[in-house]
Amino acid sequence: MKTVFIKRIIHSLVFTLVNMCVISGITAQVSLAPSSLFVDEKSGIANLYVSNRSTVPQEVLVSFAFGYPGSDEKGNLVMQYEDEAAAEAFGLDPYIRAFPKSFILEPNQQQTVRIQVRPSAAMNDGFYFTRIKVLSSPEVPVLAENSKESINAQISFKFEQVIAVFYKKGKVETGLSIRDLEIEQTEKELIVIPVLERLGNAPFIGTFSAALKDSGGSSVTEAQTSTTAYFNTKRRLALKTENLKPGYYELELKFVTKRSDMATGDLVQAPDVIYTVEVELPLK
Repeated sequence: MKTVFIKRIIHSLVFTLVNMCVISGITAQVSLAPSSLFVDEKSGIANLYVSNRSTVPQEVLVSFAFGYPGSDEKGNLVMQYEDEAAAEAFGLDPYIRAFPKSFILEPNQQQTVRIQVRPSAAMNDGFYFTRIKVLSSPEVPVLAENSKESINAQISFKFEQVIAVFYKKGKVETGLSIRDLEIEQTEKELIVIPVLERLGNAPFIGTFSAALKDSGGSSVTEAQTSTTAYFNTKRRLALKTENLKPGYYELELKFVTKRSDMATGDLVQAPDVIYTVEVELPLK
């Protein structure tokens, strides 16, 4: 048995690539749909579809890890996986299961993974979440002990794809308040970093846009990105300004609970948040 195990390790030198689907031109061998998962509150069920787009069988493992997108001091997105207090209050991990959680997926085949949440009666109303981790790698054949086949080192890759999964219980609400605004300027860009306070008992999931308007109210430069605010955080967005004349402009920031990649009915709705301030370019 040990001989077979050693041969298998020699046959496949494995490199694990975490949270990346495309690395140096190498693409993930399996695809996931949807890109975020919302579990039905009544049935406690949602389906994740895993498809094998490669020409070889894939070994697939499904697991869960609590985490959410936070930020650093400059508003850059940083995943938070060590927030124990948030995990205890909002984590789905104690209540969520995947069926099946490991399987072999043949080429050009699809597997439906049933995600089930069994809520506890002690859970408060709120918006619970975690991350689904799907690890895939080409199936490695086991060589027989008496095989005379020469063993060559062969590199294969393990891809770990991570998506968010959400579950609403009872009454949920969300919102944002912009508590402060930090602004930086480079040669070509104006960088806006709003300091956000999340309101309610659910994450704010939507779209963040920014625009500079001239004295006539016309937009002269705009930018937009999908965004989240699970808790109080900062978000960062850059506006191109290299062709703008020096002078005064109105800066408008807008947060709305709409996303092109999510159904509106899945999102906890909130009033639009619009914040305006006058800025002089170049910044003094």
